[in-house]
Parts: sequence; C-alpha cells; structure tokens
Amino acid sequence: MADASEVKDAFASSRIDMARYTLIMVFLIEQRWRYYIEKELEPDGITAKQWLMLIVIGAGFRHAPSIQEVADAMSTTHQNVKQVAAAMERQGFMTLERDPENRRIIRLKVTPKCHDLFRTRDEHDKKAMLSMFENLTDEEMGALFNIVAKLEARASQLYGSAKANRLENGKGAGSE
Repeated sequence: MADASEVKDAFASSRIDMARYTLIMVFLIEQRWRYYIEKELEPDGITAKQWLMLIVIGAGFRHAPSIQEVADAMSTTHQNVKQVAAAMERQGFMTLERDPENRRIIRLKVTPKCHDLFRTRDEHDKKAMLSMFENLTDEEMGALFNIVAKLEARASQLYGSAKANRLENGKGAGSE
C-alpha cells in the first residue's frame, strides 16, 4: 500500500477529493482501532461491539433502556442488539428483563459484574485510549473533538433521513 502521506497529498487538490480521502481514512481508522480494542479486551472475553454496547447503556441512558432504544442509539438493528445482549447476559454482564408495564418490551440492565469490569479496566483503558491520540497536541485534540461532534451531528441527520426514506419506500425496520 502506498505511503499515507503520499496518498494524502494526492487527495489535497479539491474539496471532493479531501472528502473522499477523509471518508476512506475514517473507515480505515475504525477498522484498525476495532482491531486494537479487540486485542485490549481479549483477556476479559468481550468484543469491541459488546464493550461499546455496555458504554452506550451505562453512559447514554438514565434508565434501563429497551433493546430498540439501544439499537437506535447505536444505529443498528433490534436483532443485532438482541444477539449481542444475549451473549452479554450469558457472560453475566447484563440482564434482559421484560418491562413490567409493557411485557413486549425487553429492558437491558448492566450487572455488578459489568461495573466491576469497568472499574478494574479503568486505568488500563485510560492508557490505551490516550495512546490512540498521543500524536496530537492538546490544541489538535480539542479541534478534533469539535470536528467529530460536528461530523456526528451530520451523520445523525443523514442516518435519520435514510432511515425515514427506507420506511417510506416500504422497507420496514425488519429489513435493515
């Protein structure tokens, strides 16, 4: 594969080329970080997807969320969340409980074992996370933080529009 700086220079000529390069690099970074995170989590027997789901549930909700709420938060399907949650339940990291007011809804609750996992991993995770960004100055990190927040907001808009269009065109949630 060509040197990354050569590829970057070749794409720096126009906005569309820079957008194309950035999109490709974001996907490559995601793949490489997923691999790195998987290796970091391997001793604890959880995957990056499971780790992300636990973080989303723990930090993203003030209540025990439903499977669908987690699916929406993670931009994935109900079935995907249900499969990952079932694996996490078998490992003792969460429970799947029927909502007492609406028995059709299954709520996801993290367990003390989950809290213990994050507590024991905390220092190691901080070091691993900081190593992922150690080549950035504090100023660059702040700029990246703000840029990522903007990109996430736009991605959320595009995702919502695409999902609405899919539903309008008769392809229900089950076909995601």
